[in-house]
Amino acid sequence: MRDARRSKKWRGLRGEDGMSMIEVLVATMVLALGSLAVLNLVGTSARNTYRSEAGQVVSNRLQAEMEKIKQIPYDQLALTGLPADSPSTANPSWRRVGTSFAVNQNGTQLEPLVYDGSGLYEGGTVCDTDHACGAINPTPTSFTSGDVHGTIYRFVTWEGQTCPDSTGVDRCPGDQDLKRVIVAIRLDTTASGGARHYQELQSKIVDPAATVRRDEPLPPGQAPSWTFWLTDTPCNYGDRQDVVSDHAVHNTRGVCSNQLQNANTPGAPDLMVTHAPPLISETPLFNYATDVTSRDPSLDKGLRLLKPSPHGCPGLDIAGVGGASDALSPSPKPYLWIHKWLAPPIPTGFNVQLNGSGALDLWTQSIDAAAYSGKICIWLFQRHNNALGVPIDTPAVNLDLSNALYFQHSESTWPTTLEEELHIPLNFTLNALTPGSQLGLAIAVEKAGTSCTAPCGLQFLYDEPSFDSRLELKTSTTLLPF
Repeated sequence: MRDARRSKKWRGLRGEDGMSMIEVLVATMVLALGSLAVLNLVGTSARNTYRSEAGQVVSNRLQAEMEKIKQIPYDQLALTGLPADSPSTANPSWRRVGTSFAVNQNGTQLEPLVYDGSGLYEGGTVCDTDHACGAINPTPTSFTSGDVHGTIYRFVTWEGQTCPDSTGVDRCPGDQDLKRVIVAIRLDTTASGGARHYQELQSKIVDPAATVRRDEPLPPGQAPSWTFWLTDTPCNYGDRQDVVSDHAVHNTRGVCSNQLQNANTPGAPDLMVTHAPPLISETPLFNYATDVTSRDPSLDKGLRLLKPSPHGCPGLDIAGVGGASDALSPSPKPYLWIHKWLAPPIPTGFNVQLNGSGALDLWTQSIDAAAYSGKICIWLFQRHNNALGVPIDTPAVNLDLSNALYFQHSESTWPTTLEEELHIPLNFTLNALTPGSQLGLAIAVEKAGTSCTAPCGLQFLYDEPSFDSRLELKTSTTLLPF
């Protein structure tokens, strides 16, 4: 009887064809896993196919856009205005630096942009009464081709070239007989295609009317721009040092030999250099002012300057270069009011004459990303030693405001996000930079025009690839020291 029950139980665990229920479950699982693998393979194949098709669409569109631009007459081969800048390296516009554009994707090899209002070698500007206007709109445009869609960017630069004769003399007419056109396409992020780095195509176009020049001198004011990037490195260093950690505010109210100092001790100003920060990992953004906290510490990046006690723009030195100790000044301390940068000393054999025009490009936002008005004071100055060997800062004269030794810029609502840099024109007079002297820049918050509540001030970002705050000056000197 017991054997009969066992036989009945065994038959219940097996199907009519003799396969056990366990075997059926195992076979089902194997079939399901195989199906998933096939589906995954199909999905991967579909994504790869889409990305390949999208890449071909981009390649074809780049070629078509370039051929269209090549049909434009050479004198109209210019942008109708300056293209926008961007803080994101996923956007080719991040390579715009003032009125120049980096033709290499890593942000190197700056070339002047060709746009309406930019200067011409023979005199005048693009799009004045004697010269044609640009025919290329710098505003990015969207495109769609089937299920592929993205954005097209266009840039035009002056491509410098030399035509030396047998004696080594350059016989080319300036640097404006050859233009470089850059067309880039950035595809939109999609589920099937994922995020894609932008692709670009470049082409050089020669002026068909270019002629070889004789021994023409360089016209006044046609020398390249002189650009200085702001760094977080004290000026006792000869070059920029990598930023590696958050830190307290640098007291920049002394001289370079004072080296790095914080709190009340006057220290070295920070350094300005003539090359952009390297394209490295952009996270995290470092905090240059850990001793100036806000309501939301997660937003504390870069430098934060507080409103001073007096209204208006305080004196450039406040207590003098390396003069009275900040400890003798009223609170908050002046080193939290004003921040200075210095370029390296002009070496022997150089005498640099600035032609009086330039611009300051700043990445800045309000503290805590709060909405309020803001105003800043800006000094462009030359540091040199007087007859007694004491360093003196001589500010440039602002020609847009009679006898003012500073510049001002205000916004009814200061930027609350780091999406667009401020472009601040500078029109000035400043003595020639002689050997041993240094070009300097200082920034402070103006109290009356900044309507925030404590902690009250403005935030500035620099020395970072996407937030490359810089000073750009025009010079009539053809040979620059650095």
